[in-house]
Amino acid sequence: MKALSRRQWQFIALALLVFAALKVALIGWYLQQRQPAAPAVTSVSCSALQQGCPLPDGSVLRFVDGPRQRSPFTLTLNKHGGEAPTAEFSMRDMDMGFNRYRFVDAGGQWQAKVTLPACVTGSADWLLDLHQDGHIYRIAFRAG
Repeated sequence: MKALSRRQWQFIALALLVFAALKVALIGWYLQQRQPAAPAVTSVSCSALQQGCPLPDGSVLRFVDGPRQRSPFTLTLNKHGGEAPTAEFSMRDMDMGFNRYRFVDAGGQWQAKVTLPACVTGSADWLLDLHQDGHIYRIAFRAG
Protein backbone atom coordinates (compact mmCIF):
# COMPACT_ATOMS: atom_id res chain seq x y z
CA MET A 1 0.00 0.00 0.00
CA LYS A 2 1.34 3.37 -1.00
CA ALA A 3 1.81 6.14 1.63
CA LEU A 4 -0.26 9.32 1.31
CA SER A 5 1.49 12.33 -0.15
CA ARG A 6 1.76 15.66 1.66
CA ARG A 7 -0.90 17.14 -0.65
CA GLN A 8 -3.35 14.33 0.17
CA TRP A 9 -2.81 14.88 3.93
CA GLN A 10 -3.50 18.60 3.45
CA PHE A 11 -6.71 17.80 1.58
CA ILE A 12 -7.86 15.43 4.38
CA ALA A 13 -7.07 18.07 7.04
CA LEU A 14 -8.99 20.73 5.09
CA ALA A 15 -11.99 18.38 4.64
CA LEU A 16 -12.04 17.66 8.41
CA LEU A 17 -11.93 21.39 9.22
CA VAL A 18 -14.80 22.11 6.81
CA PHE A 19 -16.80 19.23 8.33
CA ALA A 20 -16.18 20.55 11.88
CA ALA A 21 -17.21 24.10 10.89
CA LEU A 22 -20.36 22.79 9.20
CA LYS A 23 -21.23 20.77 12.30
CA VAL A 24 -20.78 23.79 14.60
CA ALA A 25 -22.94 25.91 12.27
CA LEU A 26 -25.72 23.30 12.19
CA ILE A 27 -25.72 22.93 15.99
CA GLY A 28 -25.95 26.70 16.36
CA TRP A 29 -28.83 26.85 13.89
CA TYR A 30 -30.65 24.01 15.69
CA LEU A 31 -30.32 25.71 19.08
CA GLN A 32 -31.80 28.92 17.65
CA GLN A 33 -34.76 27.03 16.14
CA ARG A 34 -35.82 25.32 19.37
CA GLN A 35 -39.35 26.02 20.48
CA PRO A 36 -39.84 28.18 23.57
CA ALA A 37 -40.44 26.30 26.80
CA ALA A 38 -43.96 25.01 27.31
CA PRO A 39 -46.11 27.07 29.67
CA ALA A 40 -46.23 26.01 33.29
CA VAL A 41 -49.08 23.77 34.38
CA THR A 42 -51.44 25.35 36.92
CA SER A 43 -53.25 22.86 39.15
CA VAL A 44 -56.91 23.65 39.76
CA SER A 45 -58.85 22.05 42.58
CA CYS A 46 -62.45 21.31 41.75
CA SER A 47 -64.83 19.41 44.00
CA ALA A 48 -68.05 19.99 42.06
CA LEU A 49 -67.36 19.10 38.45
CA GLN A 50 -70.98 19.35 37.32
CA GLN A 51 -71.54 22.76 38.94
CA GLY A 52 -68.41 24.12 37.27
CA CYS A 53 -64.72 24.58 37.94
CA PRO A 54 -63.64 28.22 38.03
CA LEU A 55 -60.25 28.67 36.35
CA PRO A 56 -57.67 31.34 37.22
CA ASP A 57 -58.37 33.22 33.97
CA GLY A 58 -62.04 33.70 34.90
CA SER A 59 -63.50 31.00 32.65
CA VAL A 60 -65.51 28.07 34.00
CA LEU A 61 -65.14 24.44 32.93
CA ARG A 62 -68.18 22.25 33.51
CA PHE A 63 -68.76 18.52 33.14
CA VAL A 64 -72.35 18.47 31.79
CA ASP A 65 -72.66 14.74 32.47
CA GLY A 66 -70.72 12.95 35.16
CA PRO A 67 -67.38 11.79 33.73
CA ARG A 68 -67.42 8.09 32.81
CA GLN A 69 -65.01 5.65 31.25
CA ARG A 70 -66.08 3.97 27.97
CA SER A 71 -69.16 6.24 27.69
CA PRO A 72 -69.30 9.68 26.10
CA PHE A 73 -69.76 12.74 28.28
CA THR A 74 -69.76 16.46 27.53
CA LEU A 75 -67.52 19.28 28.74
CA THR A 76 -68.38 22.95 28.33
CA LEU A 77 -66.21 26.00 28.77
CA ASN A 78 -67.50 29.55 28.63
CA LYS A 79 -66.01 31.48 25.71
CA HIS A 80 -62.68 33.03 26.50
CA GLY A 81 -60.28 34.02 23.75
CA GLY A 82 -60.60 33.31 20.07
CA GLU A 83 -58.85 29.96 19.56
CA ALA A 84 -60.55 26.68 20.40
CA PRO A 85 -59.16 25.13 23.59
CA THR A 86 -58.16 21.48 23.86
CA ALA A 87 -58.50 18.95 26.67
CA GLU A 88 -55.93 16.20 27.14
CA PHE A 89 -56.64 13.28 29.46
CA SER A 90 -54.04 11.09 31.19
CA MET A 91 -53.41 9.11 34.35
CA ARG A 92 -50.53 9.46 36.79
CA ASP A 93 -47.70 7.01 36.06
CA MET A 94 -49.73 5.23 33.38
CA ASP A 95 -49.72 5.54 29.60
CA MET A 96 -53.34 5.81 28.46
CA GLY A 97 -52.57 6.59 24.83
CA PHE A 98 -53.53 9.73 22.95
CA ASN A 99 -56.66 11.27 24.50
CA ARG A 100 -56.84 14.84 23.24
CA TYR A 101 -60.10 16.58 22.33
CA ARG A 102 -60.64 19.95 20.66
CA PHE A 103 -63.56 22.05 21.86
CA VAL A 104 -65.97 23.24 19.19
CA ASP A 105 -68.01 26.42 19.07
CA ALA A 106 -71.46 25.81 20.53
CA GLY A 107 -72.91 29.32 20.45
CA GLY A 108 -71.95 31.16 23.62
CA GLN A 109 -69.58 28.47 24.84
CA TRP A 110 -67.02 25.87 23.82
CA GLN A 111 -68.08 22.23 23.94
CA ALA A 112 -66.26 18.87 23.73
CA LYS A 113 -67.71 15.36 23.60
CA VAL A 114 -65.26 13.02 25.36
CA THR A 115 -64.95 9.24 25.62
CA LEU A 116 -62.30 7.94 28.00
CA PRO A 117 -60.83 4.45 27.70
CA ALA A 118 -61.12 2.02 30.60
CA CYS A 119 -57.99 1.43 32.64
CA VAL A 120 -56.92 -2.22 32.84
CA THR A 121 -56.00 -1.78 36.52
CA GLY A 122 -59.49 -0.51 37.32
CA SER A 123 -58.27 2.95 38.29
CA ALA A 124 -60.68 5.82 37.72
CA ASP A 125 -58.34 8.67 38.71
CA TRP A 126 -57.81 10.94 35.72
CA LEU A 127 -55.96 14.18 34.99
CA LEU A 128 -57.41 16.71 32.58
CA ASP A 129 -54.97 19.22 31.08
CA LEU A 130 -56.95 22.08 29.59
CA HIS A 131 -54.91 24.04 27.02
CA GLN A 132 -56.40 27.51 26.62
CA ASP A 133 -54.84 30.74 25.34
CA GLY A 134 -51.26 29.70 26.14
CA HIS A 135 -52.12 28.37 29.60
CA ILE A 136 -52.39 24.79 30.83
CA TYR A 137 -54.80 24.07 33.69
CA ARG A 138 -54.65 20.61 35.32
CA ILE A 139 -57.73 19.20 37.03
CA ALA A 140 -57.71 15.84 38.82
CA PHE A 141 -61.02 13.94 38.84
CA ARG A 142 -62.56 10.48 39.23
CA ALA A 143 -64.53 8.93 36.40
CA GLY A 144 -67.40 6.54 37.06
